[in-house]
Amino acid sequence: MIDRSRHIHAESDRFGAVLAATDPKARVPTCPDWSAVDLLKHLTQVHQFWAAVIGDRMTAAEVGEFEKSRPALPDDMAQLRDLRRGATADLLTALAGRDPSEQAWSWFPADQTVGFTWRMQTHEATMHRVDAELAAGLPIGPISHEVAADGIDHALSVMWAWAPAEVERRVTGTVELHATDTHQSWLVKTIRWSGEAWGQTFDDQIGCERADIGTPDATITGTAADLDLLVWTRADRTVVRSGDQQALSEFQAMLDDGIQ
Repeated sequence: MIDRSRHIHAESDRFGAVLAATDPKARVPTCPDWSAVDLLKHLTQVHQFWAAVIGDRMTAAEVGEFEKSRPALPDDMAQLRDLRRGATADLLTALAGRDPSEQAWSWFPADQTVGFTWRMQTHEATMHRVDAELAAGLPIGPISHEVAADGIDHALSVMWAWAPAEVERRVTGTVELHATDTHQSWLVKTIRWSGEAWGQTFDDQIGCERADIGTPDATITGTAADLDLLVWTRADRTVVRSGDQQALSEFQAMLDDGIQ
């Protein structure tokens, strides 16, 4: 079992330590619109936000009001690092004070529990630590097998699975991700979808759905950590792609959309 509190604390501290030695204006290659100072602001705001949502047991309406009233963060890196440390401590205190099964607002309709925030923040801290290392020009540090496998599952089941229920779908391929070190596999159907949703009209959007059974058209193999970095669009290292090129192309189109 992942010790999520220890993991979030360690990854956030590593994130802060890396950025302390990084030019604030350095670009973040995995989030091209951001500088190092923007990245530090982002994780600080994320931890402040979820500390309030979980700690104050906010309703959806209260979340909206909180977002509107949040003050801007300073640009000074030293001040920001102090604010980030405090925000991380507040987040972990708020999460530890509630049972993971308790109901709590989240932006993901299928999971409105405290546990969702525990899991989301596990991987947000991991991937933003990676972002910090890349901005600093450092090698990407290790990700444990357990965290990596959980991260792959979360990316595929949550971060990519946002096609509205009411739209029309067509399956464009089935891809299997296979971790060579843990021998775990994830089967994913890539889809294109069109229709009316959220008061807008969409056409030929890329998406994906988890598949429990089926024969893959293509396979992507690598270590669990490398697959985790791949599906979170942080790095494309030593994975090996094989099989139907169209299915792989559709999967790549998902990756090209990116996750910030």
